[in-house]
Amino acid sequence: MSQDRHEPYEELISASLNNELNPAERDRLNDHLDGCERCRQTLAAFSNQRRIIAGLHHVPPPRDLGARVRSGIERGSNRTPWWRRPQLALAGIGGGLALVAGALLGLVLMNQSASPVGQASPSVPVAASPSSGPTSTPLPTLPPPASGDAVPSFNASPSEAPSAEPEPQVFLALTGPVDNQVLTIRDGSAGGTLAEGATAGGEPIAAAMSPDGQWLAYMTTVGESGMVEISATRLSEGTVSTDPDARPPIESSVAVGETVRLGRGVEGSAFLEHLAWSPESLYLAFTLADPAGTGTDAWVFEPRTAAVSRLTDTGSAYAASWVPLDSDTSLLWVSTAGDIPTSHLIAFHDDGGPIVAGDPNDSPYPSAQDVFQPLISPNGAFVIFWSGRMAPAGSDWQFSEGGSPWLAEVISDGQGGYEFTNSRELFSDVTVGRDAFASASISWGGDSDAYAVWDANWMGLPQADDGRYPDPARVYFGHATDPRGLTRFHAIDADDLPTDSFVVDVAVAPTGRHLVITAAQPRAGVLDPPRADLFLVERNTGSVPDAVTILGSAVDGWFGPAAFDVR
Repeated sequence: MSQDRHEPYEELISASLNNELNPAERDRLNDHLDGCERCRQTLAAFSNQRRIIAGLHHVPPPRDLGARVRSGIERGSNRTPWWRRPQLALAGIGGGLALVAGALLGLVLMNQSASPVGQASPSVPVAASPSSGPTSTPLPTLPPPASGDAVPSFNASPSEAPSAEPEPQVFLALTGPVDNQVLTIRDGSAGGTLAEGATAGGEPIAAAMSPDGQWLAYMTTVGESGMVEISATRLSEGTVSTDPDARPPIESSVAVGETVRLGRGVEGSAFLEHLAWSPESLYLAFTLADPAGTGTDAWVFEPRTAAVSRLTDTGSAYAASWVPLDSDTSLLWVSTAGDIPTSHLIAFHDDGGPIVAGDPNDSPYPSAQDVFQPLISPNGAFVIFWSGRMAPAGSDWQFSEGGSPWLAEVISDGQGGYEFTNSRELFSDVTVGRDAFASASISWGGDSDAYAVWDANWMGLPQADDGRYPDPARVYFGHATDPRGLTRFHAIDADDLPTDSFVVDVAVAPTGRHLVITAAQPRAGVLDPPRADLFLVERNTGSVPDAVTILGSAVDGWFGPAAFDVR
């Protein structure tokens, strides 16, 4: 038997699965797990053994699955739908589960140097029933783990980071006197000005860089009007790749340095601040809440033609994320809010014609019930999505009962067929009841493993003795492959940000351990210019404090948000 086992911590891990740790013991275990890969593997093995022997069983696909899929396709076969439909089929995937656990646990304890074992079968979709969590129709579902069970580990692994630099490629800066402020786009490492943004009406609050590095999309407030404006500035002509299979840089009718205004909407929840570029940089999807009060709809910007098109006309639709595909078709998740939200796959032929607004419920593909705004990781391996009941909040929608973000693996056939498997609540140490999360902001890192959650609008009972967890003022930083899920111990150090500031935006570096945080300071009056610091935070674990670098100081203006090139 291996002589380097950490037996005292194995005992703590075992006790943690039964909720038998006191606060001091739990703090000790979490500090150790942050720095010990071996014990994290042990936790994963214990978790999966417990889950497997709890009696999970194979659930076959619904008998009418094939008929439902064929019927959905045939309904649209004699007419041209409002999106560009490829000849793809969304497959429901069944699966089985091995009922062997003891040998699994023995292997990981006897040879910790081997590859991680005890991971869940990727062919078994684990999702909650509609009354207690998400399901993905028409996929077969299994009940969620019983209360107190450990969360599952995942088969998927982080991507090789395309850029290991912690500094962002670009960030926004709003400087100058309050009556003549200038919005500029700055180089993330050198700080020099790359381009001037749209004439500033207010501070920038969200940003996203296209995967080819040619464009920066961003959202700014419109003075004190309660409105936001979305714009896109072209930064470069793109780089020709040496890969013969790579697409050439996208040509555009917009010159380098020019800005396109994409639209205005009512300011609202974090769900409205999501800017989603397609993997090939052919489209930008975003959501606008109509100032006339008709609700929310998804929109699409096409850099090639500078066309801005309304994608939906339901008044309850939100753009989510794109599915990474190696084809000439782009697939976008669009969610419709409601008492029980639903997500739909919308297909675009990349050489197709104009986009015409319509109802995403007309999609020929089976929808994902009780799934809202799924955010796919850059490599397509993981997804974070929302589940619960929703209610209108002005022109916007928020969760009103049982709202919670969930994390799952994505199994894809490479042609649009998908399966969300091993679903688990993103926060593993909160009790979700009728009152839970109303909303929160979430962003993935370029390594497709690290993610950040901030501005957590928790409506339930406080989940910590001090009454401040989940805390909307804190940033929670986790990894999809961490079997512990996200806990209060994953908050970045409280001293990383000024005590009187509030978090506006967080961008996660492809290193998987750095965050770039826009932290604003309250304004004393409307005549005072907005102020925000831009911090680069290196997350450290245990007793080692985080390392913090200031990229832009609020003394000189508003700095951030930042964006990374995820090529």
